[in-house]
Amino acid sequence: MALPKLRPAPQADPQPPLIGFLRLAALDCRAAPRRAGIPDLPLDPAADAADYATVLARMLPELFLRRPVLWRPGTARRSFDEAWLLAFARAIETDDRTSERFLAGRRLRPGAAPVLRHVLGGLADRLRTPRPA
Repeated sequence: MALPKLRPAPQADPQPPLIGFLRLAALDCRAAPRRAGIPDLPLDPAADAADYATVLARMLPELFLRRPVLWRPGTARRSFDEAWLLAFARAIETDDRTSERFLAGRRLRPGAAPVLRHVLGGLADRLRTPRPA
């Protein structure tokens, strides 16, 4: 009797760069001295992805209704909050305002959506489009 042929196990999806950058920035923020309040937004057009990721990592606890869960770099799976951030970034990228409002209403403090939209959108934009040095 012949054994059935087994399909190879699917490879795990690699983490999107947005999550990788954010996880690394969150590690740096854990080791950095605490700052009160939300840091200044990087409005400089020359700010790179690392700057946006650092600001986002510092802002998330102030923007979310609950403390966000970001797993350590290299973890194959995503936390609920990481998946939520990817969904919010996808809604920004596709200009899906209905999804943005729905997602923001479930996890964010009132008035936090425009701030998150600016910083998360800026990070996603810089990861998608390389900036000249």
